[in-house]
Amino acid sequence: MEKKTKKKYTETEIKQALTFVEIFEKKDEIDCKGCGYDTCRDFAAAMLEGKETPSKCVELSKKVIDKLKRKEKELRESLFLNQEILDAVPAPIIYEDKEGKAIGCNKAYEDIAGIKRFDIKDKKLPEYSDNKVYNELNDKLNASLLKNPGKQVVETVVKYPGGDDITIELHKAVFTDREGRTAGFVSILFDITERVKQNKELAVAKNTAELSVSLLKKMPSGFVIVDDSLIIIESNTAFARLMGEDVAIIEEINQGLKGADLRAVFPHHIIFSTIIESGEEFYSKDIEVNNKKIKISLFTIEKNKTAGAILLDLSIPDVKNEEVRKRAEEVIRENLDTVQKIAYLLGENASKTENVLSSVIRLLSDNEKK
Repeated sequence: MEKKTKKKYTETEIKQALTFVEIFEKKDEIDCKGCGYDTCRDFAAAMLEGKETPSKCVELSKKVIDKLKRKEKELRESLFLNQEILDAVPAPIIYEDKEGKAIGCNKAYEDIAGIKRFDIKDKKLPEYSDNKVYNELNDKLNASLLKNPGKQVVETVVKYPGGDDITIELHKAVFTDREGRTAGFVSILFDITERVKQNKELAVAKNTAELSVSLLKKMPSGFVIVDDSLIIIESNTAFARLMGEDVAIIEEINQGLKGADLRAVFPHHIIFSTIIESGEEFYSKDIEVNNKKIKISLFTIEKNKTAGAILLDLSIPDVKNEEVRKRAEEVIRENLDTVQKIAYLLGENASKTENVLSSVIRLLSDNEKK
């Protein structure tokens, strides 16, 4: 039976009523009669009389359902994209609700936890993790963040499913709902095992380097380290004294002569340039500085970048005797085979020659002690 309306309404009133069922133009009035009225305008008049509601419009219901389907599809695609993005992040990520129950995680977290995301959903950490220390830490951070929302960063140790310990830097923060209220927590775990190891190694290396430099500074021989621009990186007081009184005074003010130009203090600086440019590992020669006979031994520290040298004052008696002894040993080592062959040809005992030469070394050593 056709439904009728008693009261007549103006065109403006009818158009306003039609907007409630999303009819904005004449072409949208399809008059499907699904609402029980012959025309959309009759249905609009019934709404104005208070007899009907927009929900009775069949076409509007279809539109709403279509919109919901599109929104659901968009939401699914958005969630899928978000999960893809999370899975692409190499650091483990997990997000929980305010009670600490897991909402979701990424692939990296699955690997470190040894469990799939569907198996941890709606579970608290202790329900799937046996790492008591980490579980207690997580609970404390959650409680702290509920009182003071923000972000907290801590270091701790966790275990991979295989049993390997790793040191992590845990970044934990709250996330909020549309009203700005705390909705849960998100955690990101950064593996800093190598960084911690490297920091320890660097600390040991630094201490070793500082000790080495300290020892070098205290030794009686001069030493100096320069870069490829012949700028002094480090030296000791003995080096400054060998270079002369003026340089020694400067060294008292600028210990180690750091930043000084080697060319201004050392007349034989060219040998440093040579060894740096060549990359040769070691080079030694006798030079003269301030009327002193000096043995300089140069060595490459970093190829083509830095070089160092030890300077031995041969004018000091003890040093002179020691140097003579060392050089005698070198001569013996280098010429022993030749001496033995000559002795053999002369019909003498080669070992006797060796004993004589060894006696020379002992004699020089005894003189040095005296």
